[in-house]
Amino acid sequence: MKKLLAIIVAIAATFATMPASAVYYLSHWDFGSDPQGEFDYTGHNDLVNDGNVPIVDGAAVFDGTAKSFITEHNVDFSSDKPYTIECFALAEPDCNGMIMEVSPDNNATIGGFYLYAKEGVMARTTQNGHNGEEFNGTICDGVWHHLAVIIDPTTNVVTESVRLYVDGMRQGVRRFNDAGVVLRPHRFYIGSRGGTSFPFKGKIDDVRITEGILSPSQFLQARSAGAIDVRGYWKFDDGNALADSSGNGNTLQGSQGVAFTNGCASFNGTASDVRTANMFDLSAYKDVTVECFVRKHAGTGDVRLILEHSANGAGYHGGFYLSLDETGTGTTRGIFCFTNALCYGDSPTYSANTGWHHLALVKDSSNAGNNSCIRLYVDGVGVSKYTWDSRSSDTPLRNDYLYFGSRSNSAYFLDADIDDVRITANVLAPGQFLRTRTGPLDDAIAYWPFDTTNMLSDASGNGNVLTGSGVTVSDDGAAVFGGSQSGFATLAPLPLYAYDSMTVEWFMKTEMSDVGMVLETSANALRNPGAFYAAANEFAGFQMTRTHSLVQGWSAADGKWHHYAIVFDWDSTTADIVRLYRDGVQVATRFSSNTSPARLRADRLFIGARNGSDYKFAGQMDDLKVTGRALSPAEFMQERSKIPTAFVITVR
Repeated sequence: MKKLLAIIVAIAATFATMPASAVYYLSHWDFGSDPQGEFDYTGHNDLVNDGNVPIVDGAAVFDGTAKSFITEHNVDFSSDKPYTIECFALAEPDCNGMIMEVSPDNNATIGGFYLYAKEGVMARTTQNGHNGEEFNGTICDGVWHHLAVIIDPTTNVVTESVRLYVDGMRQGVRRFNDAGVVLRPHRFYIGSRGGTSFPFKGKIDDVRITEGILSPSQFLQARSAGAIDVRGYWKFDDGNALADSSGNGNTLQGSQGVAFTNGCASFNGTASDVRTANMFDLSAYKDVTVECFVRKHAGTGDVRLILEHSANGAGYHGGFYLSLDETGTGTTRGIFCFTNALCYGDSPTYSANTGWHHLALVKDSSNAGNNSCIRLYVDGVGVSKYTWDSRSSDTPLRNDYLYFGSRSNSAYFLDADIDDVRITANVLAPGQFLRTRTGPLDDAIAYWPFDTTNMLSDASGNGNVLTGSGVTVSDDGAAVFGGSQSGFATLAPLPLYAYDSMTVEWFMKTEMSDVGMVLETSANALRNPGAFYAAANEFAGFQMTRTHSLVQGWSAADGKWHHYAIVFDWDSTTADIVRLYRDGVQVATRFSSNTSPARLRADRLFIGARNGSDYKFAGQMDDLKVTGRALSPAEFMQERSKIPTAFVITVR
C-alpha cells in the first residue's frame, strides 16, 4: 500500500516555473488531518506522537519540554539523490531547540542532518566532516517562518550541497563546508533530539519531505490550516432527500430512475433526471474536492456516470465527472477538463466492485501542469494511474448544473447507490474526507463458509470472492491449511472504509506450535494503520496510527474446534476498543493498548499466511464472517455450518 498511496510527480524541465528536477513526495504532515497530528497523507512515513504533543488550529504545539514526533520506521533516503525538507515554524524568543533531525543524534551519525532554531542546518558528511548554513538573523521571534533545507549530493560545488532558505530567501552564512553531503535512511524526529534533548518551544506545521530539488517558487506557500469550505452536500436523508445540507441552497430536482430509500439514492440504470435545480456555481474557485459513497449493483459493467458538472464534463473547460466501469468492470474514473486538455485518474480493477466505497476526486491548482494537479482516491487510498496534460490545469471551475446518475439525462445511466455527495472548495487530504455514510449500513460485509462445492464464494452476496492456492476442503466443509500453502486472499480490497465498528469471527482448530498468520488485512498489518491481524500462538489486534492494540495468549493449539472473534468498537472509551474472544469469553491478557482510533483499512484480506508467503498457518478454519458492527457474544455464531456426514441404510 505504500507505493499505492504515493503521489509521483513528473515535471518537465522546460517549464521555467517547474522544479529543476523530477520530484517525489516522501512525506507531508499537515498536523490538521487527524486529531493526533500523525497522519502523513502521502502514506509513507507515519509518525508516533512521543509525549502527547497537542494539535491546536492545525499546528503542533511544543512547550519546551522533551516531546517530539518520530517516524516509527526509517525514512527512505537514498545517498545519491537530492532532497528538499521544509516546514513552517514559529519559534518563541526563548527557544533553544531542535526543529527537526534525521537520526537521533546527527553529531554522531553520518548521513543525517538537523535544523536547529538557534543556528540553522548542519549535515554530517563523514566521521569528521560537516556541511551547513546558519540563519542570517534570528527566527526565534514568535513569528511564523517558512524554512527549507536542500540536501544535494548531485552538485560538484561543495558550498551548494547544503542550502538553507527562510521565507524563500537563501541564507548566506556558511557554517561548514568540509565535504559534500549525502542522506541515509534514518528515523525522522520533529521537536527535539531523539525525543530527549534540545526541546523546541513554539509551533511547527506542514513538514514536507520531497525527493528532488524544489525552487523557492515551489516551496509550500502557506500553512494548510483553515476551515473546509463546503459548497454542496447532499445526504439523501429520508423525508428530505433533495435538500442541500451545506446551507447554500443547492436543492436538487428530479426523481426519474431513482429511489430515495434507506438514506441513499438508488439509481436503476434507466434514464435519470436528477440535477441541481439551479446552476451550481464553482466559478470563483480553482481547487475542489468531490467525494461521495458508492455501492455498485451486481451484474453491471457498462460505463455509468455518478456525477457530472456540465452537460459533458469532458467537453466544457472547468467541468468534471466521476464514472464507474469506464475502463473495465469495477473501475472508477475521475476527470477534469482544462483548456483543451484532460487530467484524469483511473482506479485499479475491482476497487469499486462490491459494497460501499468512498470516492474522492481532488483538483489542486498549486500543482498546475503536472499529474499531481488531479488526485483520485478510493477508500482513502490514492489510485496508481494518472493521465495529465500540462496546459492550463489552473483553469477555474464552472458555473453549471450538477447532474446525478447520468450525462444530462441522455446517456450513461447509473446502476448503483450513491450517498453523501459533498463538494468542497478545498484541496482535502484523506484524513479530511468523509469518514462514514449518514445512512444505515448493511451488517453483512462478507461470509465464507468454505463449502466443498464453492470454497471461494462469498455467501453474504456482496461478491467478496477469494483467490489462492494450496488449501483443501475437508469432507465436512472446512478449509484445511497444511502449513506450506500460499493461502487465500480477497480478490479485491475488503470494503471496510465506511464502517465505524466491525466484528470478525471464525471457527478454528490447530495443533501448531509456531506462529501462523490466521488472517490479516494488508500485506503487513503492523506497518499499516487501520489494518488488523490474528496470528496463532502469538497475538491478535489492530494497528492504530503507528501504535498497536494487541492481545496475547488468545489461541488454543489443542486440536479442538474453538470459536474466535475480534470486535472493533470505536464507541468504547476504554482500552477495549479492540476485544478478543474465544468461545464467547473475552480474553483479557492485553499486551499493549491505545485508545486512539484509526479508520478501518480498505485492503485485501489474507487468510492462512502473511501476503501468501510467510507465517503459514497449519490447521483448519471454517465460517469466516465479517459483520459491520460490534457484536455481543450472544450474537456470535454458535456452531459451524458443517456438512452432514452421509449415511447408508443397508436392507438385508
